[in-house]
Amino acid sequence: MEITSQITDWATLVMILVALFFSIYRKGKKHLLSIQLYILTSLISNTISKISDVAFQNNSHKSIGEIALNINSIFEILLINIFLYTRIKGKFLRILILFFSIFYISVCLFSWHFKENSFYTFTPDLFGIESILIILACLFYISEVIKRDLEINLKKDTDFIITCGILFYFGISIPSFFSWYNLIAMAPKAQNILLLSNSVFYSILFIAFIKAYLCVIPEKKQLFI
Repeated sequence: MEITSQITDWATLVMILVALFFSIYRKGKKHLLSIQLYILTSLISNTISKISDVAFQNNSHKSIGEIALNINSIFEILLINIFLYTRIKGKFLRILILFFSIFYISVCLFSWHFKENSFYTFTPDLFGIESILIILACLFYISEVIKRDLEINLKKDTDFIITCGILFYFGISIPSFFSWYNLIAMAPKAQNILLLSNSVFYSILFIAFIKAYLCVIPEKKQLFI
């Protein structure tokens, strides 16, 4: 199971790289800059994490990987919320998204400062809180899409596809994040299953990004008066 988890981990890294390639190749998708930056930061943090696992497996420097993932969680929520904020029209919902970002950053800083070694270790509860805040922001966007009277082909709408991918990954990850250490305490080998499933779900997120980049942007008709 551990070998399978490692293989899946590397496959996920390749998937992120492929997503980055499409984000660069499809230059017409300038409105997806925040997602492109998200892909890039994910690639950097996951690469550092994998190098740390391999090079510093029995070394105190192994915490470098955890530090990279913790810092990336800040960029993660900021970039995803920027993506959703620019697409949501309601002022109140926009204010809530800003509040979510500030709230999560504050919780992280508080935890890292007052909880010993939390900055240097994987803290699944923080990722669980982040996931809840992100899926709420996704639901704000989807609720507005449903209420709009515009005829939209959701199968080819880049924003909707990306939002669904984000909603899927962070939504399905919440139970595992909040029960991470309890499951490991009951069954130590459960960690490999958790890591494996997280890698698979994370890959699906980047497949959604690739799908979005492959979608054709419909030409907007200009009205001349």
